[in-house]
Amino acid sequence: MESIGYFFGRVFGGFIDRLSDQMRYKITDIAESKIRETVEKPFNKSATNSQQTITDRQDQNAKS
Repeated sequence: MESIGYFFGRVFGGFIDRLSDQMRYKITDIAESKIRETVEKPFNKSATNSQQTITDRQDQNAKS
């Protein structure tokens, strides 16, 4: 009886370990992508605004 319990413990224990590793990886991947989006949005927005300001100045200088 103990050997059957040991067998099922090894089989299902390994399955649960692999499943929890996959879930941990997936959660980490989702969290990293959300953080990346959050960090890049304000940066891209400020870079775009800065570029527009430079373009506006160049247009004004060209008109002068």
